[in-house]
Amino acid sequence: MQKELKNKTHTLIISDFHLGSKVSRSEDLIKFLRSFKFKKLILLGDIFESLNFRKLNKFDWELLSLIGDISRGSKVIWVAGNHDAGLTDFFTSLTDVRVRNVYKWKYQNKKYLAIHGHQFDNFLVNNAVISFLANQIYKLIQLFDFKDKRVSRAIKRKSKGWLRISKKVASRAIIYGRVMQVDYIFCGHTHKAMELNKGDVHYYNCGCWTDIPANYITLDNNDLEIHQYV
Repeated sequence: MQKELKNKTHTLIISDFHLGSKVSRSEDLIKFLRSFKFKKLILLGDIFESLNFRKLNKFDWELLSLIGDISRGSKVIWVAGNHDAGLTDFFTSLTDVRVRNVYKWKYQNKKYLAIHGHQFDNFLVNNAVISFLANQIYKLIQLFDFKDKRVSRAIKRKSKGWLRISKKVASRAIIYGRVMQVDYIFCGHTHKAMELNKGDVHYYNCGCWTDIPANYITLDNNDLEIHQYV
């Protein structure tokens, strides 16, 4: 029997699974990861929704087990997000994956840096309660939305606040990239896939795995792309 051909890339970057939430696409993510062959996997934060493990379903646990299996054959990096606070030791014990706040590396004579991005979201930092409530309301809309998430997608696409935060995170990330002397900087956090080039630093956001479509980034030689997964 002929084996199904897998997609191939050197580095795969994904973020914002929010395992334990009703809108997490862990079952789809399992299928996606099994369809890919890669040397490095970067999990760019907000893997979990909260500290409440009772909300993790069977697909969430299966995904965590799969990540552990992947780490035995490929390099797996977890960059912690704001929702991951207090879970780093648990994740490492479960998957043997080392957790970092920032990940910097070199590849094909270029310098890269991955950071979740909440560090550049001043509204979140200064208005934690309001941010939490807004996030809960949006997830409630997603929960009762149509299967294709048309309502929540339209809200995110047309929300001036969301667009403003995405742009501010991107601009501040680029400044940080210059300070760290890198060519490329990757973030998650905003749930909005985005590419922005400002002179010497290129910014990429890999979106999330709670929306339809989900997004991911591939890096292979000099080919760097943002993709969609329906």
